[in-house]
Amino acid sequence: MIAPEWRRICGFHVEQNGDMAAVWLAHDKDADCVHLYDACQFRDVVFAVVAEGMNARGRFIPISWRKEDKDVVEELRERGCKVMADGIQSSDAMVEVVSREIVERQQTGRFKTDVRLKNWIDEFKTFYREDAKVPQEGYPLMSATRHAITNLKRAKAQSRDKINRKDKFRRVAMI
Repeated sequence: MIAPEWRRICGFHVEQNGDMAAVWLAHDKDADCVHLYDACQFRDVVFAVVAEGMNARGRFIPISWRKEDKDVVEELRERGCKVMADGIQSSDAMVEVVSREIVERQQTGRFKTDVRLKNWIDEFKTFYREDAKVPQEGYPLMSATRHAITNLKRAKAQSRDKINRKDKFRRVAMI
């Protein structure tokens, strides 16, 4: 379960072939533990469907992206997605640092992945270095995860008003 006070962030990545991927992380600051709780890939893109999928997980969640994907991100922004104003400038050095942070978190039990995320786990198992570098293409879920971790400090918690609003209304059965 994701506690309401945990800060959340979404990482978004566009592959060269136009396929897209997104991951959602929740950060428990008290334990300094990151929980990967959702991930998806979008193929044969219809922007309205992608935006709806992104917004359905929480409109308050900021979306971290890389500068090369600006055109796609503008389409999502027009459809109500909360994309961050600035994209990440990917460099080999930055990718290396963030990848090492993720591995360190995994090894120390501070990066946890929901076992139901089979597509993310399968991609992670095949993820490897190419020519002594962390690949930036061909692994969309890994790239989206890096984008989210890069901006983890900018993650947002759900507003208290929205949390408390749920308790103000009586639960009734819907048919």
